[in-house]
Amino acid sequence: MSRLLLAGIAVCLLTTVTAAQAPQPAPQPQPQAQPPQPGTASQIGEKIDRGLSQIGAELSQAWAEARKSVEKMGVQGRVYGRLRWDKALEDATLEIKVKDDQAVVLVGKVASPSAKQKAEQLARDTVGVTSVVNELTVADTAAK
Repeated sequence: MSRLLLAGIAVCLLTTVTAAQAPQPAPQPQPQAQPPQPGTASQIGEKIDRGLSQIGAELSQAWAEARKSVEKMGVQGRVYGRLRWDKALEDATLEIKVKDDQAVVLVGKVASPSAKQKAEQLARDTVGVTSVVNELTVADTAAK
C-alpha cells in the first residue's frame, strides 16, 4: 500500500516539474473593444419606450373592443355563455329568461344539486344581473 502511495506522489511531482519547465506561449494581444457611439444607450431606450407605448395603446384598444362586445351581447347572452362553458353544467338542459333587462330566471334540468347551485352562482355573478330566480330541477338519478 505504501509503495502505491509513493508511486502516486512521484507521478504528481514529475507532472508538476514537467509542466513548470514547458515553455509558455507568448501572450496574444487582445483586440480593443470599440467604445460605444455617443447616444447609443439613449437611442435604445427611446426604441424601447416607443415599443412599450405602442403595446399599451394596442392593449387599450383591444380591451375597449372586448368591453363593447360584452355590452352588445346583453344579459341573456352573457349568462348563456357562462353556463355553457362550465363543465358541471355540460349535460344540463337550460333555458335562460331575462325580465326587466336584469332579472334572470333559470329553467331546466341539471344533474345534481351542486350543479343547480353552480348555475345560480354563475348567473348571479354575471355583469348586469341584479337577481336570479332558480327554477332548475335536479334530474332523477334513480331512473337511469
